[in-house]
Amino acid sequence: MLSRANIQQTRRLPVRGFASAQALRQRIQAIKNIKKITTAMKVVATVKLRSAQEALLVARFFQQSLFNLVKPAGKLPPVKKQLWVGMSSDRGLCGGINSTISRGIRDSILEAPAEVTEKGIVLYGEKSRAGLNSQFGHLFRAALSDCDKNRPITFYQCGELADYWLRENADKTLFFFQKFKSMIAYVTTADEFYSYNYLKDSLETALALYETEGPDDTYRNLVEFTAAVKLFHYFAENNASTLSARMQAMGNSSTNANEMIATLTLFLNRSRQAKITTELSEIVGGAAAVDEEVGADEDDVIPKKELRDIEGELGENNKAHASASA
Repeated sequence: MLSRANIQQTRRLPVRGFASAQALRQRIQAIKNIKKITTAMKVVATVKLRSAQEALLVARFFQQSLFNLVKPAGKLPPVKKQLWVGMSSDRGLCGGINSTISRGIRDSILEAPAEVTEKGIVLYGEKSRAGLNSQFGHLFRAALSDCDKNRPITFYQCGELADYWLRENADKTLFFFQKFKSMIAYVTTADEFYSYNYLKDSLETALALYETEGPDDTYRNLVEFTAAVKLFHYFAENNASTLSARMQAMGNSSTNANEMIATLTLFLNRSRQAKITTELSEIVGGAAAVDEEVGADEDDVIPKKELRDIEGELGENNKAHASASA
């Protein structure tokens, strides 16, 4: 009865070999190409940031007067339906400016009071969607992408975009955006906006000295106009903050690329120096071995003078032997 023997095969562990000089040169060249891209993106972001700052100053001045006018006064009734609106960008490579928006919305939803029975999320920009889709995907009401293509964004476009969250008729809307502070700083800010039912009394009190003409929904139109103005301001703030963050991120990437290039170049020079030193040592060692062998061979060879003396002695001995025989 023959049986097959159990042969245990040893598993070979992967071995990481030493990088060759060609691989190091290819890596250095790849990093140099990346550095060119990051440097160009930094320059483009710096140029765009100047115009974005000018548009931001206009948007801030435009919304300041309405902000002082359209705001709730007194004690408000409890909020039943609340909406969270996030302002982000459609492209990355700008640090953590988009992830902080996602975390802010997430924490705010988890900390929402119990009386809020209806919740919803509206996102302007694609990057914040990934951070909220897994946990709050069922709360999405709208997610608008390619908003960055509208540069510079106009007030008419903001009016069209504002309809996506005004149609939800939420009692309270909480906006999350990045407020521009300086070239290297921005602050994640949450701003509240209440519906017309919550602002009606405060508007009537603030505009009591004025007589309105036209249809009865003048105050409602004013609230919707304020919503578009606020959205225009949020886009301007977020655009300037995104450009400043991208400029800083690309600058850091270029600096890191320079450090990596210097480190890999030093490593390449050291490896090449070690290879040359090894080859020279082998050549010197081989030459020394050949000299020793030649010297040993010369010691074994009989000199010519001694050889002639030996031949002479042999010749005399042969003559003496021949005469003795005769």
